Order: sequence, then C-alpha cells, then structure tokens
Amino acid sequence: MTQTNKISIRDRMQNKALSAFGEIEYEIDAWLDMPYGSDFNMLKHLKRLDYSPKVIAFMKGQVDDIIFEVRNEEGCEQLEEAYDFLSKTNKKKFLKFLESIDKGIEEYIATTVVVRKPKIKTPKQLVKTLPFLKQHGKYRSIDPEEIIRAKTLFTYNIASQKFTKFETYGGLSVKGSRIIDYDVCEEKTLTDIKLLDRIYKGGNIIARGFLDEIPRSKLKDGNDLLTKNTLLIKVIR
Repeated sequence: MTQTNKISIRDRMQNKALSAFGEIEYEIDAWLDMPYGSDFNMLKHLKRLDYSPKVIAFMKGQVDDIIFEVRNEEGCEQLEEAYDFLSKTNKKKFLKFLESIDKGIEEYIATTVVVRKPKIKTPKQLVKTLPFLKQHGKYRSIDPEEIIRAKTLFTYNIASQKFTKFETYGGLSVKGSRIIDYDVCEEKTLTDIKLLDRIYKGGNIIARGFLDEIPRSKLKDGNDLLTKNTLLIKVIR
C-alpha cells in the first residue's frame, strides 16, 4: 500500500498564511506600479481576514528579502539596477511601506491574542444543547461529553454527506450547536456510508488518515455547526 504524506496542523496553518499573503504581494506590486499611491493598511487587512494569531505569525519575515534588496547596503550593482526606476525619495517611501506590513503583523498578533477563560462548566453542561444523531442504522454516536478537551473529533452528517475532522493543539469544546477551540476543521463529501466501517472498527492511526482515503472528493474547510443529522463518530485524546 502506498503511503501518503500527512500534513501536520502546523503545515496547514502555514499554508493558509502563505496563501493569504499572496494578496499582500499584489499590494506590493501595485505600489511599485504607482509609487506612494497606495492606501493599503496591513492591520486593517488582517482584521478583515480575522485569522488566528497563530496563522498570521507565519507571515512574519515575508518582506525581509525585499527590504534587504531595496536597502542594498552592500552596494550590489545588480540590485541597484533592479530598483533604479525608483528615485531616492521613493525608495525611502517604499521601505516605509514594506516596514508597515511587518508592523501590522506584529500589532495584530499582539492585540489579537485569544485569552481563553477558565472552563467553569462541566462537560455535561457544555453539550446540553448540542444537536446530534444518536444512531443511524448500525452507526452510533459516541457520548458528546467525550468531545470536551479531546484533540480530534470526527463527525458525519447523513443529510449533507459531509465527513468532518476537527483538530486542535489544546482541547475541543462546544458552544451551543458549534464545535469551538479547534485549530483546523476540514471536510470531504462521503457518498458511500459503508466506508465508515473502517473508522468505527479501526484505531487512531486509521482514523487520522481516513480523510485521505475518501475518493473523488476535494478537501475543503469544514462547517463547525452540528445538526440533528450529525453522527459523532470518534474522538482522539
């Protein structure tokens, strides 16, 4: 059997950050096309994205190479030629613009740190209003209290046919009808429900790789809202 490389939570967060940074690179190019004419504000842009500070942290240092090239403190002729279309004044303005990107990242991380309040409710109280499907044919849901502080949760919605995996570094929790405190939530469409036999009968290793086994379905960001059609399949602690 061919083994597939598993992508860690850290790598997924990094990929998410670098993908989002593509829009910032567009703003940098736009500035060069029209020097000092941009009103782009990095902090406001990050607030619109509303990503976790853990994700945004992977954007740090992305403009360092450009800053190094523009400053050209070593007097490299090639770098001097590469930016000779900018006047000395515009180079300073460009550097200030690049530095504002790093500053915006730092400020977002510093001011958006999530301080989690101590959990004072019991697991039973937390899952009291959580909707889920107790049983569908031979498939039964686990006790919803097992979700609290678990590292990984697997669910399946029999109506939408979405198989969803929640992962976290800390511990999962529940708020109303939603799973919260996850770092990654991703899903695939699973049309052949019989494939659930593997995850029900298998161990944690099989469960962790189950999404990769689902054929002909694109991996997407998952929905953290549970419904009365949602089976609570398995947790990993």
